[in-house]
Amino acid sequence: MKMIKIKNIAVVIISSFLIQIGFAQTKHFTNWQPFLSRNDMVFDTLTTRWEDGIFTGNGLLGTILYMKNSNTLRLEIGRTDVVDHRTDAISPLYGKARLPIGHFELKPNGKVFKNTARLDLWNAEATGEIITDKGTIKWRTITLSQTNVIIFQTTTTGEEKNFSWQWKPEVSISSRARFSKDIPAGYKANPSCIIKNDKDIDYCRQPMLAGGDYTTAWKIVAHENEKTFYISLGYSQTNTTVAETLQLINKTVNKNLPTLIAAHRKWWHNYYSQSFVSIPDARIESFYWIQQYKLASATREGNPPIDLMGPWFRYTPWPAYWFNLNLELTYSPLFTANRLFLSKGFVKMIDDAKGNLIKNVPPQYQYNAAALGRAGGKDMVVSIKVFPVLDAAAKPNELELGDLTWCLYYYWMQYRYSMDESIKARLFPILKRSINYYLDVMYKGDDGKWHLPYTYSPEYPNGITRDCNYDLSLFRWGCETLLKINPKDSLAEKWRSVLKNLTDFPTDSTGFRIGRDLAFSQSHRHFSHLLMIYPLHIVNWDQPESRRLIKKSLLHWHNFPGALQGYSFTGGASIYETMGDGDNALNYLNQLLDRFVKPNTMYVESGPVIETPLAAATSIQELLIQSWGNKIRIFPAIPDSWKDVSFENLRTEGAFLITAVRKDGETKWVSIKSLAGEPCFIHPNITGAIKIKGSNEKLIDKGDGNYLIDIKKGEDVVLYKNEKDLKIKVDKVKYTIGKENYWGKKNR
Repeated sequence: MKMIKIKNIAVVIISSFLIQIGFAQTKHFTNWQPFLSRNDMVFDTLTTRWEDGIFTGNGLLGTILYMKNSNTLRLEIGRTDVVDHRTDAISPLYGKARLPIGHFELKPNGKVFKNTARLDLWNAEATGEIITDKGTIKWRTITLSQTNVIIFQTTTTGEEKNFSWQWKPEVSISSRARFSKDIPAGYKANPSCIIKNDKDIDYCRQPMLAGGDYTTAWKIVAHENEKTFYISLGYSQTNTTVAETLQLINKTVNKNLPTLIAAHRKWWHNYYSQSFVSIPDARIESFYWIQQYKLASATREGNPPIDLMGPWFRYTPWPAYWFNLNLELTYSPLFTANRLFLSKGFVKMIDDAKGNLIKNVPPQYQYNAAALGRAGGKDMVVSIKVFPVLDAAAKPNELELGDLTWCLYYYWMQYRYSMDESIKARLFPILKRSINYYLDVMYKGDDGKWHLPYTYSPEYPNGITRDCNYDLSLFRWGCETLLKINPKDSLAEKWRSVLKNLTDFPTDSTGFRIGRDLAFSQSHRHFSHLLMIYPLHIVNWDQPESRRLIKKSLLHWHNFPGALQGYSFTGGASIYETMGDGDNALNYLNQLLDRFVKPNTMYVESGPVIETPLAAATSIQELLIQSWGNKIRIFPAIPDSWKDVSFENLRTEGAFLITAVRKDGETKWVSIKSLAGEPCFIHPNITGAIKIKGSNEKLIDKGDGNYLIDIKKGEDVVLYKNEKDLKIKVDKVKYTIGKENYWGKKNR
């Protein structure tokens, strides 16, 4: 009997312990549907503008729906990998450009006097209603997650049962030809498309001059006043895709549609639950979650990386990948959001292109170097012509030496956030080659320092200079990273020599210059000259001696407002966040949303440039959590107006999952789960004496609010101050700023 009592007491003690820490570790946020519903895009009307359209996607195939005119609905079809593949020695902006496909037009029988729409984030589907003087058309569109088929459904009343439905193919040519005068001699469109019908399936086959084709196919299944359109798009650079596209349509039609939609929804429900963020600012919270939707709509594992428009085609002068900022910013929000699988296509593109990256450098450097120019196709064939002595014939874009290294910084982030050793092993040889190019062309000056020759600071006017800060930043980061990966490499001493003797970043009374020969003296949208501050953090706010220079450089950059664009404000916000200045960061984010972001959260500079809204999602994350410099910072830059904030399973460098709750302006508790067993150095932002519960209850106070915790792989702990605070759950917070469903075209 005594033994039974002891056991019972032990059970009570253990149960009490588990209950006390359970809110942080087992009480996950579950009330997803109503939460995401308040963040849905709601359209009081659809317009004729792409940037007012409603979009769906499955990481390869996508739709964007808006009006062709006041009485015709336009459903644009896009697919990320539909690109030309000509072997002519012409610009990849033509020879390897994204190609337009076409759109469907739905024309009601009556005159439209009202149309509305809603993007249901939770179920990843768009719905809407058209009201005419002859009846109504309710519609729904879904781009299925598990197969490359688009479902478009209609339910009609009155005389709208037999509305008009037509396919409108586009001319298969680089859309840059509409915007630019740099059209290569002899460049022409692909042959005209061929439209046919095969056993109740209509299809449009578009041949390509370089071989292969792409085929759009659709089948209509009608029942009384309901119609379901099954749409698919096949693409091949070698073979015709007609048979396989028609086969996929038939296969999908023969399946149970509710079952297909249930599987589609299940994928999305699992996707969202990988992390959770709730903030009291309605517009910014909704914007953040639409970007999470946009990311998974634009890319998936096994699919191509995201280019400047994703699967939502619009005519643009930028029908390719841009490697000097755009691609990097596009992938920046995936890591903290705990969605690393979405960045595998980006990493694979670099792995697959290794041979081409080597061929991009001049022949005399191909034995040990690799590089990447400004813009091109998925094969990353874009040459660089940097030499110890400036090649007077080289174009500015051929002097952007740092573009590959900057891409590799985000490859490194894929490793740091996962601690997957296989990623590090694949990264090392290509990073080594990227840095070797710098080693090949650097020279020692009279001051005994290593210097860099003339390179170009992206895309600063006349930005050719020696000791370009863009390149010095990336060169230094690359040497530091190579030493972290392999400190015993045969070139390790050379890397150490560079870090010890590389010339200082050029500065003047206004802050960081473009380079040794060039001051920052005119408005410029890029923050290339400030990479040492962000995102590389070589010069950072934890260095008291650097603070004045950081602030001065940021203010000087934005003191020339004329050419600033959207990502100028995300970059500025992120720099303010490294300073702990959440109010100024929020001000920059609000300027971005007020001035640049469109009603559907897209962003346009002559054509779509998807990276800016996604970079803003990164800036929002950095208000809540940062982990640069081997330190996790909880709520490092929360605006004063954000009293309540909740997040779950945000990922950090070192592969930690962090959950935290802030209420009434104070951090209540922080949960830390280690996925790799790395040392955990954290600033939890909890005032007063901190307590710890979990797998390891040893908390080492390192001063200034910083703590070191030894957490084994798979273990977790909770940091808190008051026992009662552990009862506060991760949950959506009440809006105190703005109203729900901000995004979408409104009748304001």
